[in-house]
Amino acid sequence: MIGTKGFQIRHKLFLVFVLSNVLLIVSMWQVFQWSFDRGFVTYATERDRDFLQQMANRTANLFIYYDDWYFLVQESRLEKEWQQAKLENIRDLIPPPSTPNLDLIYPSQYYRQRFLLFDQEKQPLIGDVTFADAETHAVMVDNSLVGYVGLRSMRALVQDQTLRFVRQQGEAFLLISAFMLTIAALLTWPLAQWLSRPICTVRQATKRLAAGDFDTRIKIKGTDELADLGRDFNHLASTLEHMRDARKKWVADTAHELRTPVAILRGEIEAMQDGIIKVSDNSLASLQQEAVHIARLIDDLNQLSMHDMGSLNYCMEEADLNDILEQTVHSMQLPFDEAGLELELVIVKKNPIIITGDDDRLHQLFANLMNNTLKYTNAPGKLTVTLTRENKKAVVLLEDTPPGVCDEDITQIFEQFFRVENSRNRATGGRGLGLAICTNIVDGHQGTISAYHSPFGGLGIRVEFPLN
Repeated sequence: MIGTKGFQIRHKLFLVFVLSNVLLIVSMWQVFQWSFDRGFVTYATERDRDFLQQMANRTANLFIYYDDWYFLVQESRLEKEWQQAKLENIRDLIPPPSTPNLDLIYPSQYYRQRFLLFDQEKQPLIGDVTFADAETHAVMVDNSLVGYVGLRSMRALVQDQTLRFVRQQGEAFLLISAFMLTIAALLTWPLAQWLSRPICTVRQATKRLAAGDFDTRIKIKGTDELADLGRDFNHLASTLEHMRDARKKWVADTAHELRTPVAILRGEIEAMQDGIIKVSDNSLASLQQEAVHIARLIDDLNQLSMHDMGSLNYCMEEADLNDILEQTVHSMQLPFDEAGLELELVIVKKNPIIITGDDDRLHQLFANLMNNTLKYTNAPGKLTVTLTRENKKAVVLLEDTPPGVCDEDITQIFEQFFRVENSRNRATGGRGLGLAICTNIVDGHQGTISAYHSPFGGLGIRVEFPLN
């Protein structure tokens, strides 16, 4: 299975757990050896130092009696020769030599094997170990240094005498470790499968999502990172499903909006061909009006698509909202007068309100918002445009008179092709793209736009821009 599909995540988790346990066991073994060496040898060394004091005092007493070290060197040589003879004639019983002076120095036979003696110049008299490699203590007689007594290194002796004990302990430790590693492996494999199961579930769900099944959802259990991953997946699936439905609706609405003027054009042209309608300036003007309507609709759709793709250009520079609103209100004054509507601009503070923006796009934004009032407000009516400053934001309020918008519709008026009227009568409404384009322009200026019920009974639009 591993050979055909490669290492899956459960295999990797299993290997991580096993290798971690192996590393832990090796580390414990190293710590065990270090602890034994440091603890036992240090204890023995401290014990040696206590006995060296006793050995130095006994050796000093012997030196006072003999006035030199020859008697100890001679006894040590006889003992060494006896040890060698004993090894060469292992079957013979050779009595040990008489070494009464050496016997007086040692606190035990254990120290007899390690005893060292150095003269005043730190040259070895008994033993073949250098002074620097031995644990030593000075021998003083009448406040004069006469030599040094010492002991061989405890580390070498411990390695020789306790090697079998350490080996036995190590073997027992390794057997216990192998047993524990086996138990850990048996527990780790189902644990790795359990940990990888949510990931496999997400993987399978992702395949279904990639195949176009946007209704796919994952059952969430727990509150850990894998549960968060499942929630993020469900949110992604929900977003894709919403985008799919929005795309279908957008295509259907676009087809509907294009079908209406095209059907009118086709009908009028066929009527002219059949002689039902005479070719005149009025009939040609009607055809031109429908063509202009189609061209504007295509231009609006092009602007929306360019904004969605991020290719809608903005020429950002310092823009004075006071001047932009005054110019826009001035340009919209005539159509408002013809519609029997009053247009009023209120600037709370005369100081210039400067933002970073594109003058042309901002003119387009406010013109679209004013056109929305022009199309949907009954005459006689009024639109009040208010410019003010709040904290570090420039705020533009557009509040008109009835008719208003119900609570259900007010949250949808910025969607593409949405119009408050149930019918799509082009005589009473626009193409349903003006407010959607406004939303895109505001987004391009890092601002916000929202709708509310106007205090005058109509619709209120609030636009906010960050100040420089």
